[in-house]
Amino acid sequence: MSEMQLYRLGADVQCADGECGKLTSLVVSPDEDAVTHLVVDQVHGKEPGRLVPLDLVDTGLSASAGGQIRLRCGMAEFDRLVPAETTYSYPGDDGIRPGGSMASWPDYAPPGVMGGPGLPPDPGPAQEFTVDTVPDQLPGEDEVPRGQHAHATDGDIGHVRGIAVDPATGRVTFVLLRMGHLWNRKTVFIPRSAVSAVGADGFYLNITSQDVHHLPHADIDHPAG
Repeated sequence: MSEMQLYRLGADVQCADGECGKLTSLVVSPDEDAVTHLVVDQVHGKEPGRLVPLDLVDTGLSASAGGQIRLRCGMAEFDRLVPAETTYSYPGDDGIRPGGSMASWPDYAPPGVMGGPGLPPDPGPAQEFTVDTVPDQLPGEDEVPRGQHAHATDGDIGHVRGIAVDPATGRVTFVLLRMGHLWNRKTVFIPRSAVSAVGADGFYLNITSQDVHHLPHADIDHPAG
């Protein structure tokens, strides 16, 4: 297997001067077939997650213990990156939409906001809702969260656990897939050539479930070789 950088969803993310969060999703440009950003949830405080451009990742440390991802920026610079989500309160925002496309705006939006059906006349105490703003920040790009389904030609085959890329270009080379149940699990690398499409309900493969079962177990602790 050629050299690659694995972005394992759920992995710890380390800034140059301390722990900054966990990788919760990846942003892929369909036109370039490449990962462009990481979405990192912060572990300290209640600050929103951040959109991390791929060029801030230290690709020289791709095989660090436990799959940890390291950034070439400090925590102060990380905090200044574009937020990946917005939190609003209802009632309390006076019907002012804080951002986000209609697709990302929840169905329970206040009456009159982007055609939302609204809440009951007496919604009770104020509640906070968090909205993913990645579709607005990076229109035309796809967000890949942990656990997205993968479908072989003959049915659902497992869940996506990460993406491997060419460290020089960011182009997708493999998709990390977890298949099976608790006592019979197997993790494999699906070649990019075996992915025919990516839709709202997951990844579609051009190979059968038997083909996937025949792939070797993925050595995710030593992905480069």
